[in-house]
Amino acid sequence: METLTAAPVGKQVKQIEVPAPHDRSQGASTSATDVELQPYEFRASHVYSSEADARVVRDALAVDPELRPKLVTRELTVDGSTLHIFFSAADARTLRAAVGTFYDLLALATRTLEAFGPAQP
Repeated sequence: METLTAAPVGKQVKQIEVPAPHDRSQGASTSATDVELQPYEFRASHVYSSEADARVVRDALAVDPELRPKLVTRELTVDGSTLHIFFSAADARTLRAAVGTFYDLLALATRTLEAFGPAQP
């Protein structure tokens, strides 16, 4: 697994894990069929100033389903003030397109949050 450090966004430096395609010898928890259909994964975490802000961004991004759900799976979870992002896809090209589009929307949601202030409880 390779870890990349992305350029700073605001005041935070992001670390992105880019795992290689599934290795069946590692005892993956998914079935062999899932591994064959979606062997490419992307994981990242983004830290916000509060759990409420992370939830607002997650909820804004979770509204739209993936356009190709049989080829791309997306999971967004919040743990404290951290938004965890997970994608899996059938091929690298599809993964790159899905993650690229998602990050355009993530940047927009984050800029909107910064422009209008933190979420109100």
